[in-house]
Amino acid sequence: MKKLKLYSRIECPLCEYAEELLQAGEVPYEVVDIDDDEALIQQYHVRIPVLSNGETELNWPFDAQSAKELLNG
Repeated sequence: MKKLKLYSRIECPLCEYAEELLQAGEVPYEVVDIDDDEALIQQYHVRIPVLSNGETELNWPFDAQSAKELLNG
């Protein structure tokens, strides 16, 4: 089953909201904590939450429909 990656970090209210939105929309995803990798911090620090399908990224704000399109695109 395909899953999106949600680039996130602890104590990020927008990231928590994005997770709630994905769960409510039944969009499969896995959380990637950017604080575990210095390169990810450099890349995403001011952009999170960010969704990725491995090829394309979707910056916040996004909704469940656009997340599903990213998943299937």
